Amino acid sequence: MTGDSHQTDGDDDRVSAPSPRDLVDDALVNDDDPRFPWWVPLPGLVLAFTWAAYEGVMDGDVSVFFSTLLWPGAGLVVLIGIATFFGWQLDID
Repeated sequence: MTGDSHQTDGDDDRVSAPSPRDLVDDALVNDDDPRFPWWVPLPGLVLAFTWAAYEGVMDGDVSVFFSTLLWPGAGLVVLIGIATFFGWQLDID
């Protein structure tokens, strides 16, 4: 008795390690869902408009609303859109 009860007769039944691309492909949703749903930018847009409206009301100036909507509003839309997209695409089940 050698202590290894799971020896094979020389057949190599090992499975090769998955590549990083295989891991990403398996993690992403591959159903018939759209790759970029229409609602993905909405959370960023809502937050950007809410922030800009708050800043504009607190300062009492419409120009502050538009300048806040341009920056940091554009950055919020892009970053939150990316986070929402990957949150939608990753299959977390």
